[in-house]
Amino acid sequence: MIAVVVHKHIYRFTVKKFLNLKPGVRILFFFFFLLPVAQVAVAQSPYVDSMIRWVSTHPRDDSAKIRTLHKISYLLSETDTKESFAYYERVSRLSDSLHFTFGKSLAQINLGILLSSAGNYESSTKAFFNAIDLADSCAAPRLKAVALNNIGENFYSLKDFEKCRDYAMRAIRINDSVRAWRGVAINYELLHRCDFEKGMYADARLNLDKGMPFALLANENYIFSQVYLGYGKLHAIRNDKDSANLYFGKAIATARADHNLRNEYQVYLAKAKYLKYLTAHEKIVLLENALRLAGQTHFAEGMANAAQPLSLLYESLNRKDSSLFYYRMYRSVSDSLFSEHNRRNTIVNESEWMVKRKDLENNNLKQLAAVQKKQIAFKNFLLFSVGLGFLLALLVAFLIYKSIRSKKLKDESVYKHKIAETEMQALRAQMNPHFFFNSLNSIENFIMQNEKKLASDYLNKFARFIRSILDSSHDELIEMNKDIESLQLYIDLEQLRFNHKFSYCCQVDPLLLSGEYYVPSLLVQPFLENAINHGIGPSDRDDLKISLTVRLEQGRIHYLIEDNGIGRAQAGTYNQQNKPFHKSVGMKITQDRINIFNRDSGLSDSVEIVDLYDEQRRPAGTRIAFSIKLVSHAHAKSHIG
Repeated sequence: MIAVVVHKHIYRFTVKKFLNLKPGVRILFFFFFLLPVAQVAVAQSPYVDSMIRWVSTHPRDDSAKIRTLHKISYLLSETDTKESFAYYERVSRLSDSLHFTFGKSLAQINLGILLSSAGNYESSTKAFFNAIDLADSCAAPRLKAVALNNIGENFYSLKDFEKCRDYAMRAIRINDSVRAWRGVAINYELLHRCDFEKGMYADARLNLDKGMPFALLANENYIFSQVYLGYGKLHAIRNDKDSANLYFGKAIATARADHNLRNEYQVYLAKAKYLKYLTAHEKIVLLENALRLAGQTHFAEGMANAAQPLSLLYESLNRKDSSLFYYRMYRSVSDSLFSEHNRRNTIVNESEWMVKRKDLENNNLKQLAAVQKKQIAFKNFLLFSVGLGFLLALLVAFLIYKSIRSKKLKDESVYKHKIAETEMQALRAQMNPHFFFNSLNSIENFIMQNEKKLASDYLNKFARFIRSILDSSHDELIEMNKDIESLQLYIDLEQLRFNHKFSYCCQVDPLLLSGEYYVPSLLVQPFLENAINHGIGPSDRDDLKISLTVRLEQGRIHYLIEDNGIGRAQAGTYNQQNKPFHKSVGMKITQDRINIFNRDSGLSDSVEIVDLYDEQRRPAGTRIAFSIKLVSHAHAKSHIG
């Protein structure tokens, strides 16, 4: 209650005195005092609060819980982006764990809405298309209609009104067939906006009139606010001052009733744009209210749309400082949207490439299985022929037997080699998505937290790391020095992600770096990742460090990884408390890779994990040691070739 009173007091001050401040003081007041207080004063919908309480007291992870989490994420998407994203993640995680396709479609809709709010329309549209595919697979036409309408909204923001109209009409047909009146009302309101932007005001009014009966059936303030706003704009275009103000007032009242800040923002913006009798100062107050609400709801496009006319108004008043400030804000937000758009598209395209690559590897495995099946059928045919030949003549049977025996031994040798190679490829195929998911999630976190510089640095290093992986993806073995360079890139990524929380020391036998020795690519990376995430990450020590030692001894390459983190026992307890659904596979996959690589070399079960303790027998980290067989330049050619 105190925050609300303070907020009202400051707002009175703003309306009466804010315009009299000098431009520089006004700017500082707006961004460092008014906006933070306004954000504190925002109340959360009682409906959202009731759903959050229900989720917290609902012990079972079921479809009802998933649907409620989706509603919370949707309702918070315009007021608290961070919390909305957290609830989206819960919807996605629970739906995956329960194999609930309907929930997976809901999660994609949540993600699409969040990406659209950030101005990333391409990735948002892809998420909605994913939602459509999932909705089709579980026979959920209502979800398909929601996704279609949201795709139309994206095309509306991109000023492609024909495509917007097409998707809205497709959504109407589905919603009408399932009697989803709320959806029909929203679809007609979107059609109205398309017509309005194209200057087809009669058609815009007709679509509002068509949608109004369905809005009454839905009986939601959110829809009423949008419909009233549409009528208000139409009356303002006709210069019908009283009717326009009446509808604008209804739009604000219904928006505030359900705390729909985004709708309230739209009303302020529309009044400043379409009410012709307003003075420049009155329009400035409306636009600054719109800008404030856009900032509170993390609506990047909305901030740009409010800042641009503010700059023009101040220019008309010859207030050069304020005009330049809002122009720079407009340009900054626009450039930020474009830059973020490019970065997210890079991640999405890379993710799509990885999916296609996984599909290609699966196809290769299927082809190999088909070849092996043909070989087995051919062997059976030969054995049958040998049996028939044995009946004809013992001598002929003996010669044929020797020939088949020799060929069989040769085929078995080739067959074993192919099996080992296939196992290695399969393990690498499992390993790559495991790491890429963690890295993409880190980039996504930086972007969602608006850490643009960190996100850009991280993305650049991540691109270099992916390039190093791609360069070695066609070879089973790579040079030791290149593998060490890739590991250093990975450590740079993790140090950036953890804000240089730990130090890293790498000591490698100089002879191994001569370019004459080859190793499996990124064999050590999962051990370093495990040490960082489970040993170093949860620790609060100031002298955290990880060391890697690689030496050449007795015809083998010996690896030693040490960290001074919290140790395995405490890490297990930490994960149970903070990551109950997390299942680590990297260590197991890497041990399997090592055992397969060392097959027939006398090295088996060669990974040794030792818990370290200090003088008081308290956990002081973990040591991992293992050895692999030595592969020289000449021998590596046979593996690579």
